[in-house]
Amino acid sequence: MAKAKTSKAAREAPDSSALLREARAALEREGSVKLTALGPASVRAALLDELTNEGFEITKSVVRKPIAEQLEALLADGAFIPLKTVAVHTAGATVAEAKQVALRLVAVGTARLVLRGTEEVLVPSNVAVLSRQELEGFEAVAKVVAKAAQSKNGASLLRADLDDALAKALPDGSPTANTRVSRVNPAMNPPKTNSGPDENTLRLLSAVDATRDVNTGLSFVPAIVARLQPSLNSDAARAALLLAANRGFLELRPEGGINRLSAEELALCPQGPQGTRLSWARRTEN
Repeated sequence: MAKAKTSKAAREAPDSSALLREARAALEREGSVKLTALGPASVRAALLDELTNEGFEITKSVVRKPIAEQLEALLADGAFIPLKTVAVHTAGATVAEAKQVALRLVAVGTARLVLRGTEEVLVPSNVAVLSRQELEGFEAVAKVVAKAAQSKNGASLLRADLDDALAKALPDGSPTANTRVSRVNPAMNPPKTNSGPDENTLRLLSAVDATRDVNTGLSFVPAIVARLQPSLNSDAARAALLLAANRGFLELRPEGGINRLSAEELALCPQGPQGTRLSWARRTEN
């Protein structure tokens, strides 16, 4: 009888290997898993030991992919992540934890922190940003502009003087939309031209305006491409987008997160750096 009971207990014992495989799959899919979802308490400690050895992080309530790894994956996909909401872009992290890790990535050079308007934003390390020296140069220019703007006598500035000051502050070129786009993916930019917009560009800009989000000022690239059909096929639309960006009519931006677009939508977007897709457009000239 004792032997029968032993056999039954063995049959009912949790399959630790299967539970570990399930945990790995869930972590890969979702980024974090509640400790209580790993399996029975009798095997949970052993599972956590194994997952810890594999590099996963354990908290009081969840096991998760390392926060740094999650953020690095987002940045590698070209994401721009507001520091204030960085926890929203991670799985299983508190606001304080996510912000602390984000700033650590900045400190070691894995990411950069920039101001966009009044908001601090985490961006990939390969995004072109102003150096400290350049910032100081622009600060001096800003003081002159502010003094003119506040002049009680209505004084202004010569455009030539401002151009000279900006050239000194940013000696490698003026901070135009052309520069921003070329730094996103310089190898893909068509040759520059000083002529006005051609027929395809005008049609493209009309589609950008028609699909613009009133809150963000951005237009969704797949929506632009769809609106241009059948006049332009998807290949021609992507080429027109890159040409318009290179000529300063619009700015192309990558998706702000990962796995948000369908395969069909991704196929309609021009390719950006490191295999990312440029899924948003913003008019820079009217």
